Amino acid sequence: MKKNKGFLVILTLVLILSCIISKPSYGAEIGKDKKTVYLTFDDGASPALTNEIIKILEKNNIKATFFVEENNARRNSGVIKKINESGMSIIPHIDTHEYNKIYSSANSYFDDLKNCEDTILSLTGKSNSKFIRISGGSDNTIDSPNVLAEIKSNIINSNKYYIDWTVDTQTTQTNIDFIESHIRECGGLYKVEVVLIHDLQNKVATVKSLQNTIDFYNEKGYEFKNLDNIEECEINYLKDIRVINKK
Repeated sequence: MKKNKGFLVILTLVLILSCIISKPSYGAEIGKDKKTVYLTFDDGASPALTNEIIKILEKNNIKATFFVEENNARRNSGVIKKINESGMSIIPHIDTHEYNKIYSSANSYFDDLKNCEDTILSLTGKSNSKFIRISGGSDNTIDSPNVLAEIKSNIINSNKYYIDWTVDTQTTQTNIDFIESHIRECGGLYKVEVVLIHDLQNKVATVKSLQNTIDFYNEKGYEFKNLDNIEECEINYLKDIRVINKK
């Protein structure tokens, strides 16, 4: 009887220990006090807005990431070169926002993406990014579920990552107070954050709210980086919180 009790005690301890060991711990590999934020700008380049964004970033000594649209990149090649010369990451986003066309099949999507990659390569000499941002997000309802699943599977099988965001700055809005309050409510919740900001000619709220967004993350003790310099532990963390390769 004593032997049985002893066995049960040992078994219980083993089970408790195994639960502790197997329990997921977001950011376990990331330093206790380390926090990183990636500012990401979608849909540029735009002739006036992007240059203003770069000025603010450079004033704050920040390297950010630009997910560019092929049509805008081709029309504003000088701006793309400026982004590149400023040490920012340039990543292909999409050729055109004609969703019915690009999401008609996985092949259509990747043909569209290839056009964007080729334009970036011709303008910067670079096209080796391991990241892709699916237009509308990786769980968008524009695409059919089967086509979207095939797109995501093909990206993963090519050893690349599709990346969403932890917080959308809502720069499609025009009310700056709303944008700032939204950032303070939804930002700063994770050790690694990816911030979605829009870089379109008519999104003037982006420039008006950008410094406040930067100030917010500075107050919270975040380091600013671009996706060219992301660490493996940060990738794993963003997978855990369903920002990278969200299933």
